[in-house]
Amino acid sequence: MKKSALLVILLVILLASLGAEDYVFESYHLEMEANLENSYVVGETIVANFSTPRHGIFREIPIRFGRQKVKIRDLKANEPIKEDSVSSDYVTFRLGSENRTVTGLKEYQISYTYAIGDDRNDEYDEFYYNLLGPGWQAPIKEFTFRVTFPKPIDPSMVFLTGGIYGSTAQRGSFTVSSDGRTVSGKATDMQVGEALTLRVQMESGYFSEVKPFVDYTIPASVLALLIALAASVHATMIFRKYGRDDVFVPVVRFEPPENLSPLEVGYLADGSVDNKDMTSMLFYWADKGLISIEEKGRKDFVFTKLLECPTSKKHEKNLFNGFFACGDGNQVTLKQLESGKFGDALGKARTEVVAYFKGERKLQDSKAEKMRAVGILYGALASVLLAIGSSITLIEGEAMVLMIIGIFSVGFSALAASRLVAVWEMSSAIKKGLKFFGLALYALVMTLIAFFFEAYVLEHGMFFSLVISLALVLIPVYLGFLAIVTGKRSAYAQKRLEEIVGYRDFISKVEIDKLKLMIDSDPQLFYHVLGYAIVLGLEDVWAKKFSKISFAEPSWYVGSRPVRDALFYSALSHRLGSAVVEKAVYTQAKSGSRSPIGSSFGSSGFSGGGFGGGGGGAW
Repeated sequence: MKKSALLVILLVILLASLGAEDYVFESYHLEMEANLENSYVVGETIVANFSTPRHGIFREIPIRFGRQKVKIRDLKANEPIKEDSVSSDYVTFRLGSENRTVTGLKEYQISYTYAIGDDRNDEYDEFYYNLLGPGWQAPIKEFTFRVTFPKPIDPSMVFLTGGIYGSTAQRGSFTVSSDGRTVSGKATDMQVGEALTLRVQMESGYFSEVKPFVDYTIPASVLALLIALAASVHATMIFRKYGRDDVFVPVVRFEPPENLSPLEVGYLADGSVDNKDMTSMLFYWADKGLISIEEKGRKDFVFTKLLECPTSKKHEKNLFNGFFACGDGNQVTLKQLESGKFGDALGKARTEVVAYFKGERKLQDSKAEKMRAVGILYGALASVLLAIGSSITLIEGEAMVLMIIGIFSVGFSALAASRLVAVWEMSSAIKKGLKFFGLALYALVMTLIAFFFEAYVLEHGMFFSLVISLALVLIPVYLGFLAIVTGKRSAYAQKRLEEIVGYRDFISKVEIDKLKLMIDSDPQLFYHVLGYAIVLGLEDVWAKKFSKISFAEPSWYVGSRPVRDALFYSALSHRLGSAVVEKAVYTQAKSGSRSPIGSSFGSSGFSGGGFGGGGGGAW
């Protein structure tokens, strides 16, 4: 058994080895002529030996070296060329035809101009080129080269290194012509992953016709930063003119806001229609004598319609009718509510609630609402300008990454601000602080990511990278946040929210003695308030106030025994919320319908370290 397993393993290794060597490169000759503008006319003659049919060969030539981009011009070959758009850092192309294959020996001739230009090294000039790159996918039996320079070079400053990437050992051999203008050499048995790099150091100014490189990064970045700062100042002025709310003056009140149901109070309080808003309506309807709630078991409820919903409000009437439409029209059970139809009714109710607060009941000041777009546009503009400014010499994928960081920061900040503003008056200092902490944490993480790209990908200095990274994140975050807070409450929304906060203060702060007096005149007080307490998240607080107060049991609840414990009804609200509303939303989402309900580098160089080279293989 062991011998047979060993034979199988050896066979697999043998087949893999044979498959990996279904072609080799018999010879590869590289002819180069350097020009005074630091461009090289390159000619490659490659002889491939295919043991199995192949269409031809492909080449990958790097055109990026650090922050510097290289141009390839006049690309020609003795075979049809098909360029592939694989990476912005390489020129990749195939030689051969898709319609035919070749076997045996095949010679390929390629020529092109590799234009480097200013190498941005002020201390000296150099020829630093990967004659053979580390990306070849098959062995090369014999590699030869000849590089001709426009002027004599110092033979003592010629270095040929080879081997795997990073090797500084000499590989192969070379000679320098008597006139000092030509370097010729060869290397044999180059294996997959090995490179051969020629470095020649010259005195500064050797390449005398190079056009000096002008780096516009700093001026472009400074200009972008100034524009971004100016946009921030202007956006701030717009906020001060249009977006400052009037002084908020809530007054404690003992009655709920006039003509507002718990559902509407919940929407006005946090800007969304969520699950607890819907749950509150069950107790609101029950208190109004419209429905009864019978509990036959912990998860077995029957809801009976006692009266038609008398309101003229479309959203409330449709929600009421949609609730009982899940049953026979007059009675509905928990299992029937899980059919998915009630989830549709909840979604429709949300849309109708939003529509209700339009016109004379609009919640936002019209002028301030229109000015919000300025902050968003300024944030996007600042993101684009700062990203382009800091990568202007190399506007590639890195610039896009920086743009995305900035623009995403605008959106994230705007989203965070919208949720913060929506519940500002209703939130505690701790909740507000946590939201600000989350936004600050996001800004820190995005700044670190931007700094990484600026310092280690674009290779800018540390101070420059830090300044631009901070600006790229903090300015868009500020503008996105400002765009939201520029939205100002209407006079109607201001008045209603003051009433809601006043009523909330009553529910949360009323003294026991005051409650006892109020119950004497209104024995059903606990139930009148319960729906509003639920929507304001105070049902447990409200119930605890009645833990030592005697009050009447409700006429709308039917159970196995009479219950006068206030904590029972707050717990009941939690159970109905999960059993009815959340279950209906879950069922709708599970069926495939989206729920609309929201809850809240001078040395010899090293192998593979220069320009050019790349690799290739067969296809």
